[in-house]
Amino acid sequence: MNQDLEHLIVLQSQDLELKRLRQELTDAPLRVAAAQTARAKAEVALAAAKTALQKEEVLRRSQQSDVTDRHGKIARLRKQMETATSAAQITALEHEIKFAEGAIEKLEDEELASMERSEKHEAEKAQFTALLEKTTATLEAERARNANITKENTAAIAGIEAERKALRALIVESETGEAVLSNYDRISKAKGTGVSEALDHKCSACQMLVRPQRWNDLTGREHDAVIFTCETCGRMLYWDPRRDSPGSFAAGERLEKARLMGQQK
Repeated sequence: MNQDLEHLIVLQSQDLELKRLRQELTDAPLRVAAAQTARAKAEVALAAAKTALQKEEVLRRSQQSDVTDRHGKIARLRKQMETATSAAQITALEHEIKFAEGAIEKLEDEELASMERSEKHEAEKAQFTALLEKTTATLEAERARNANITKENTAAIAGIEAERKALRALIVESETGEAVLSNYDRISKAKGTGVSEALDHKCSACQMLVRPQRWNDLTGREHDAVIFTCETCGRMLYWDPRRDSPGSFAAGERLEKARLMGQQK
């Protein structure tokens, strides 16, 4: 494999890792903000449930007071009936008693409805209390995660940046390295990646077929020093001969071996 291409494979892995680490640094505060918003909403909902519950309790106390007052009024009216001297007075008092009893019945119905609403608000209070506890725990976890990501990713980025700088300098030292690196940068900027592994007669990045002749050239020993590109997406292609050897190689393992190979050279 072309030595510059070996280095570019490692460089691309570094670039992708830097992108991932920086994205995590960007996303972590957003996750904290989202957790804060969720907790604030739960807090507002709990406060609303508590307020509604208190209003119902105040309302019932008022209703109970009204019922007591009307019972007292009925008692007084009945005493007045005992001293009434005419049928008209008795009829008027009976009418007032009936009206008071109807009012009591209505108040009791309203009190029952208030109790049912209170049960609903109690359930909501319990629900939102649990939600507040959950969102508070989530917020604390996200804050801790954010602090951890900030510390670890910042250190990791600094380390990779240093390795990346050294690797780019190494590539430039070769005869064609500067042009190859410039081409890699141009393609990466446009497409996100500049190097793609050829697998099963396809470019693994764009999934388009590689022409049989190009595939033969790519996998043949006589063109080891040549850097072939995908005729569809323009990325630089490489073929890993270890694909044909026993055992499986994860992408990270292949890139690490390529990095070590580059160091040995």
